[in-house]
Amino acid sequence: MRGRGADTCGSRMTFDETWNEPQRSRLPPAPLLASVAALAALAASCYALVHERSSLDSERSARRAEVTGLSRRLRALEGRNATLSSRVGTAERTLRRRDAGIAPLAKRVLRSVFTVETDAGLGTGFIGWQDADGVYVVTADHVVKDASSSVTLTRANQSWRGDVQAEDAANDLAVIRLNGRPAGAEPLWQSPSPGRPRVGDQLLLVGSPFGLSGTVTTGVVSRVKAKRVQTDAAANPGNSGGPAVDKLGRVVGVLVSGGGENINFAIRIDRACAKLRTC
Repeated sequence: MRGRGADTCGSRMTFDETWNEPQRSRLPPAPLLASVAALAALAASCYALVHERSSLDSERSARRAEVTGLSRRLRALEGRNATLSSRVGTAERTLRRRDAGIAPLAKRVLRSVFTVETDAGLGTGFIGWQDADGVYVVTADHVVKDASSSVTLTRANQSWRGDVQAEDAANDLAVIRLNGRPAGAEPLWQSPSPGRPRVGDQLLLVGSPFGLSGTVTTGVVSRVKAKRVQTDAAANPGNSGGPAVDKLGRVVGVLVSGGGENINFAIRIDRACAKLRTC
């Protein structure tokens, strides 16, 4: 029995023997750890790259939107600049005209205004329109109604013969046809679009009062009726038939009579469409 027990005891591991045996490591091998670390680092790098790329895309989108907005604002500013430039140009032209006064306008109109001489007296006329054959001088009917069919037109010491082409006694208007074209004389009413006078508008009257050709007076429109324009611009005998011109150079009427101090009347130019020309 001892022998067996001794064998048995001999085959057992004692406490000290078990304690002193080397412990087996439970950690993964070093190569595996290195691989895992490398993958983790790669994943982190990929995440950082994706995050950075997303941030860059967002920033690009924001910058594009900003550029688009700035482009719209720039176009709007360019449009405003063009508008302002146009307004400045208009204002400069207006100031130049204002500084120059009516002298340039009077100079241009005077080239087209004539003294009308008949065996009954004197008056004024102006070239209204022209065609291939000649020019047509508008005047007042009472200037030529007692004259023979032929009248004399004078301007700047030159004279021309003209024939009374048409008369409208109801509106006190007449037309004289003149063969040829006096140099520098442009039609003042080539397009039969009537000027529309308003109370307060400045008017220029050109005529030959008492035979004094090339006389210019100014005033304002005092009153406007369907047939007549009243003005305070000075006029005297011999002015009849002369043009009443607004500051834009449009003929608005034909002077026909005076009613007293600072009260003179012009027939509205659109009344010439009744019998004197087709409008």
